[in-house]
Amino acid sequence: MIGLTKLAGATLLLAGAFLAPAASANSDMDFTIENQTGFTIKELYVSPGKKDNWGKQILKTPMKDGDTRKITFKPTAKVQSYDVKAVYADGGKPVWYDIEPANISKVTLKWDKQARKTILVKHR
Repeated sequence: MIGLTKLAGATLLLAGAFLAPAASANSDMDFTIENQTGFTIKELYVSPGKKDNWGKQILKTPMKDGDTRKITFKPTAKVQSYDVKAVYADGGKPVWYDIEPANISKVTLKWDKQARKTILVKHR
């Protein structure tokens, strides 16, 4: 079971083999994702790297600008790279590859006005 916990306390659950419900013990791979894009993200996917299928999207409610969610993995999840895909309310679909959850505590999604694309900033 895949799960997300909104920092405000709302728990989101989703299907999958690598993420765990919020009630499970914390994994060294858990991280927080923050939306600082200026736009609403209606879908979010976190998938083991290099998979052909994204699986089910993990947001129960859209992530508005400024929202933060916690991505929680099962303690038994395999340490590996993961890919992240966001889908904006306007249809944009940025993707980031080879994110290593064991090496970060937070990622921030930001809109780069000059490059006209969303960037992912990793925090340790």
